[in-house]
Amino acid sequence: MKPIAKFEKLTAFKKLSALIIIIVAFISCDKGNLPPVAKLVAFPAAGDTTVLFDFSAEGSADDRNYPIGLVFRWDFNGDGIWDTEYSKTNAIAHKYRVSGKYEVKVDVKDIDGLTSIATDSIEVYAYNQDIDTLTDPRDGNRYRIVKIKDRWWMAENLRYGTEIPTDREQTDNDTVEFYRNPYSKYKYVDSIGGVYLWYESMNYRRENPQGICPDGWHIPAKTEWESLFTGGKQGIGGYYYYDLYSVQYYRENGPSNLNLDLSNEAERWKDGFFAWSYQFGGGFWSSDSRYITDPPYFVYYPYECYFNSLTLHISVGCWVNLPSNDHTPLTSYLSVRCIKDN
Repeated sequence: MKPIAKFEKLTAFKKLSALIIIIVAFISCDKGNLPPVAKLVAFPAAGDTTVLFDFSAEGSADDRNYPIGLVFRWDFNGDGIWDTEYSKTNAIAHKYRVSGKYEVKVDVKDIDGLTSIATDSIEVYAYNQDIDTLTDPRDGNRYRIVKIKDRWWMAENLRYGTEIPTDREQTDNDTVEFYRNPYSKYKYVDSIGGVYLWYESMNYRRENPQGICPDGWHIPAKTEWESLFTGGKQGIGGYYYYDLYSVQYYRENGPSNLNLDLSNEAERWKDGFFAWSYQFGGGFWSSDSRYITDPPYFVYYPYECYFNSLTLHISVGCWVNLPSNDHTPLTSYLSVRCIKDN
């Protein structure tokens, strides 16, 4: 082989080798350390000045370092002033003294000094002092009412109408009828009111949300019940379940003063036996319903709000007992709370 040809072949080989080295180096090169990925979760999303809010940055990560190498600092009110120094504390709790909406920040730093910030928001309510009374002009009954998110709600269960014994049916007549719980755990029986069939509570006019409430008031719609709570998650049977804060805030003697734990609920069984189940929680009617057309069912199934602070349970949904022949609107008796018209 001629020396020139051999030299050219060697040169081409070196060029190819150099190109391969460059490509491999490019592919495998260290692009440098990246900032950590900061994540922040606040719980609950809303609370009052008695609630201890939990903030977690446990989901934060780094591309080169183990999470143990990260440090964190916190800004609880989003004012740009860090309320803590850097530490390895990736979860922290804080209580607010003043109501309002707050942006919470966490600053995450790795061992190379690179940082990343994550934010979340919460809403803090003051202890509710918007309390008044409503006198029902129809019978003179007085109810404590409270203002929640710019809406006035009854803080007691409705007790309008004529009390009848449980061996008599509530029927569509000229008289509003209710049953009173003889086994109530409450001394102030009037506050828990009576229980009504859904049709009775609607005054047998499904299209009129006033139902048996006083003029200027109505039975809350499904969305009005839902507006009270935060963190709704779809559950089985069309129910939405809500966070534990809502249970604490709206329970009997809770900071909202709405007292939803005035448990009062009953059911009439097929054999005519009337059962009170207050110990399992209370239920409240909604003015909304869902029409079920699946044969042989042609009936309106009402939405209701179920509340029990003992089991930390609250839900808003539609009672559908399919394929039972006992239609909920005709067998279940719940309390009524009224909300003031806008």
